[in-house]
Amino acid sequence: MKAIFKLFFISILAIYINLNSLEQNEKGYILYLMHSNEIEKAMNKYQEIYKNDGHDFEILQKMSLILLKNGAKNEDNQIQQLSMLGAGLAASNASLEILEIGLDSPLIQTQQLSVHFISFLQDDNSSLALLKALKSDFLPVRMEALYSLAKRKHPHAIGQIESLMFRLPVFLKPYFPSIFALIGTEESKKYLIKFLNDQDANVRLETILSIANHSYDELLPLLRKRFPNSTTAEKEAICYTISTLKDTSCNEDLKKLAASPIENVSISASKALYFLGNEEAKNRIIELSKEENIFAVSTLGDINGSEEILYKLTKSQNKNVRLNAAIGLLKKKDIRAFEVIDNIVIKKEDIAFEPFFSVGRTMMYFKIVPGALHRMKDSQFDPTISLQIREFILKEALELNEKDFLAFADKILSSNQNDIVPFLISLLENKPTEATIILLKKYSLSNNKFIKDYTNLSLYRLKVQGNYEEYISNWIKKENHIELIQLNLMGKDKEVTIEDITKEENTRLLIDMYSALAQMQDRKSLSIILNSILKTNPKNRYALAGLLIRATE
Repeated sequence: MKAIFKLFFISILAIYINLNSLEQNEKGYILYLMHSNEIEKAMNKYQEIYKNDGHDFEILQKMSLILLKNGAKNEDNQIQQLSMLGAGLAASNASLEILEIGLDSPLIQTQQLSVHFISFLQDDNSSLALLKALKSDFLPVRMEALYSLAKRKHPHAIGQIESLMFRLPVFLKPYFPSIFALIGTEESKKYLIKFLNDQDANVRLETILSIANHSYDELLPLLRKRFPNSTTAEKEAICYTISTLKDTSCNEDLKKLAASPIENVSISASKALYFLGNEEAKNRIIELSKEENIFAVSTLGDINGSEEILYKLTKSQNKNVRLNAAIGLLKKKDIRAFEVIDNIVIKKEDIAFEPFFSVGRTMMYFKIVPGALHRMKDSQFDPTISLQIREFILKEALELNEKDFLAFADKILSSNQNDIVPFLISLLENKPTEATIILLKKYSLSNNKFIKDYTNLSLYRLKVQGNYEEYISNWIKKENHIELIQLNLMGKDKEVTIEDITKEENTRLLIDMYSALAQMQDRKSLSIILNSILKTNPKNRYALAGLLIRATE
């Protein structure tokens, strides 16, 4: 009897071993096909094997990594860059090898993508890759690698920063105090002390601002010594630093500067005194605001009880005064700001917006720029800055009560402001109340296809009951083979057009759709991504492979 059982057990074990061996052979064949760049065959073979079972995360990751590695070595620059994007979207240490290949590219755009995504990986190997990036022929790549190493407080960071600083022209030296300040060691602070006495005023200014931004209050005595003989820009920056670090020992100096005929210094000193507890100091800021000094107007948003003055300033003949007064009201959660803000976030005119900084770079106001479409041809004009300012204003509006914010959001969506829709949707998702869901459902039926797509995507991400997964699946089936993922890697010699911006909007929608599926990490979502890799524009496969890795982590 025992012999029969033993024979039976051996037979079962042999069958299991044979089946397992067969499965391993099939997996090996799939990976062989991927290595041979027979992507369609490999995908079809995988689907054939696993059509009735759950997905094999291990084999999917290996397939994706092979695809990305082949893409990174491809001679086609677009495929190389989309492979870097895919490796970055994977957000996995497993993709580091692919990103390192990008550092060997002769193109700055590919190297920039590579070092950007490497900086998000946190392990010793990624730090070694950043050290490799320091050998790049392109200064922006080396600077980003240095910045990342400094943030990590890497033991070699100081030596590498110093080495590069001394090799570069002296006019680039002002970029370095903020990098040294990131490290925060006693050794790095010694460089900040040296910079405070540098002959270049811009180096000194950046050092003062870095001391404030990193709260190095042990260096305050050195700033106090500099106060009497400092430049206008430095005085403004020192006032800001004293206020930020809550140093009350300089109050008498601040009072003298508050009476300065140099308005920027006067505002900065008055603001410092106010934040250090001197209520009377606000009177100087109010006085200059009434004279329509726009730095003073922008400062009023931080002053208690300034609502009525700000509202009066929204009636000014100066459009920049109106704009910054309205933003100040918005900070105060005063809905009267919408009398001006509506026409800014909801663009009804051909205008753009730019930040304008004081000489000490501690104060800023927003400036209206007319003729935005015409300025698109200017290589120095960056349309994304204008969009970022509108997004900043929209984020400030989020602090209003829900009813007022949703009414504003409704107005934006009904006016077809496609460029700001993705950001608005992300804000709405952060406060998924019943009223928010009702608004999203309303526009999920919009005649504007872009808005309809994003609101359906949002409802899917919020896991609201409905046919939203089906909508995403159908959208991908219809759209994913048409658009090539567009990367915002335009050089200064390339003209910026409205069409370029539109392509980037569609790229963001495409990536957001797939990212939402990847985050679900269920069988159906994985199947949709797999089918898309099979049927999409062949170049898009490399980016989608990264999302497949993320979905199987």
